[in-house]
Amino acid sequence: MIVSISEQANTFLIAVLTGIIIGVFYDVFRILRKILPHPDWLIQIEDLLYWIIVSAFMFLVLFTNNYGEIRAFALLGAFLGNIVYFFTISIVLMKFSDWIIYWIKRIINAIIKIIIMPLKLIIKILSYPFNWISYPLRKLNYSIRIILNRFYNRFKRKIRQLFKEIYIMCRKV
Repeated sequence: MIVSISEQANTFLIAVLTGIIIGVFYDVFRILRKILPHPDWLIQIEDLLYWIIVSAFMFLVLFTNNYGEIRAFALLGAFLGNIVYFFTISIVLMKFSDWIIYWIKRIINAIIKIIIMPLKLIIKILSYPFNWISYPLRKLNYSIRIILNRFYNRFKRKIRQLFKEIYIMCRKV
């Protein structure tokens, strides 16, 4: 099929725009990975999903604008759009997203501290009587452990002595 130069130029520009859209879509995946770290197996599944979606999108664009014909200049246009995006807009977008993520995390941490601070204070106030009661109990527990340890050591010595005597008696026989 014969396609005019203007249609080819239009297809090329649409392919460049498609490459830019694909780059934006990839940056969305990168930002999501920064927000929520993923295990390796999930990253591989996401990459597979990304390439399936990108392939379907590229096919759809070529099908609607180029009558389904895959031409080298269209693929080159998509590649060029992607490269231009990654070396210009993507750098700014990723720095901006890092900045946004940083501030969102700070705000969330501040909110959590604001919520947890009164809870810590309430727990400290409510646990004060328990600490007052538990201190003598801890001392008592320590004393009981010392006494039990002494009994255990005496018992162990007596058992060893008994086995030693049994061993000596068996040797005499």
